[in-house]
Amino acid sequence: MRWSIQARLLGLSMLAVLTVGLVTVWLAYQRAVHEVDELVDAQLAQYVRIMLALAHDGDDDEVEPPQINGHRYESRLLFQIWRREHGRSELLLRSPDAPREWPKGVAQSGYSEARIGSRTWRSFTALDEDGEQLAWAALDLDIRDDLAREIAKGNMRPYLIGLPILALVLWLAIQHGLAPLRRLDAELASRSPERLDALPENGLPRELNPLVRTLNRLFGRVGQTLVNERRFTSDAAHELRTPLAALRMQLQVAQRTPDDQERQSAIAKALRGTGRMAHLVTQLLALARLESSGAAGEMTTLDLTALLGEVVADLEAMAAENRIRLQADLAPSPALAGNPDLLRALARNLIDNALRYAQPGGRVTVSLARRAEAVIVRVADDGPGVAPEERESLGLRFHRFGPQSAEGVGLGLSIVRRIAELHGAGISFGEGLDGRGLGVTVIFPAGSAA
Repeated sequence: MRWSIQARLLGLSMLAVLTVGLVTVWLAYQRAVHEVDELVDAQLAQYVRIMLALAHDGDDDEVEPPQINGHRYESRLLFQIWRREHGRSELLLRSPDAPREWPKGVAQSGYSEARIGSRTWRSFTALDEDGEQLAWAALDLDIRDDLAREIAKGNMRPYLIGLPILALVLWLAIQHGLAPLRRLDAELASRSPERLDALPENGLPRELNPLVRTLNRLFGRVGQTLVNERRFTSDAAHELRTPLAALRMQLQVAQRTPDDQERQSAIAKALRGTGRMAHLVTQLLALARLESSGAAGEMTTLDLTALLGEVVADLEAMAAENRIRLQADLAPSPALAGNPDLLRALARNLIDNALRYAQPGGRVTVSLARRAEAVIVRVADDGPGVAPEERESLGLRFHRFGPQSAEGVGLGLSIVRRIAELHGAGISFGEGLDGRGLGVTVIFPAGSAA
């Protein structure tokens, strides 16, 4: 069973109070025993002094004490008065329950404890100044224990009576202290899944402010994720609808036309459409994985120069097929910490985007330069380029610029921008080669070096 915070606080508080109270009562009992011992010793010494002062020479016979109604504890007090003369000891006076002989184990002087009958007695013995009168007084130690217990009970009784009252006060105090937490719980419970506005932070206890700030940051991230997801779904549906309609139309043409040449042309166009859709789905999956990830994944130390060289080599066939010169100028780079798969996707998308928009017979260059505090990667082409006022929109999903005849889905630069963000790199857009085309620059800061 899981206890609530209120039950835990109340239980722990009461346990602490009970523990401290029991320790205090035990210490008080020990102190009471010590004080009673001191009082008993003082009383015994006083009794002996009084008896010696009142002792007198008289008959040789034992003096009988008068028969009067005494106290119920009188039987727990014993005394004897002896007279010593010519080497003889004679009992002059004793309490009714005291033995007629000197008790065994009782010292002839000072304090001692001895068993008399079935009980243990605390005794004090003293002689008068002439050495003729010897007095002895004893007190049953059970009286001491009873008195100490009564003192301890008297101290503990108000504590036990006040314990339920203390529990009630603590319960009310904890109820009041946890009220802001209950209000926060009620606020969260009453919210619909679509409501992601920030929780109010005013008037909250200081301990709840970090929790509320964390929840507000979480609401913000979830809200932004939902916005991105809705926009992503809407844009993806729109982008998929167009090639699907074109594909369907080309297949219908191929199905209905009796002309074999027209049928082959429609099939070729349908194949190109399926290729574009396959590329779109691949890019959509890549972007979805990047959007759902809050980090770049496993980071390793890598050689960015070698990585770019591999990507350039892989895309040389595509460049040759489109009659585009793909050139690489890669300076040695320092070891960088990054995700090689993501950085390879970044380079591939940049070069692939440049090859798609470059004109046949044109050029695409890939360069890597090392600066004092950064590693700079730049991909440039000499295609139609993008107007300066439109460059700020580059990297937005499904936004395409330049001739629509170029095969693309408008997601390549979005993927590049996201990968750069995950690696702490900056990205900028400018002119391409010879004052034409588009140049994309990715700057990896020195902090990304391994």
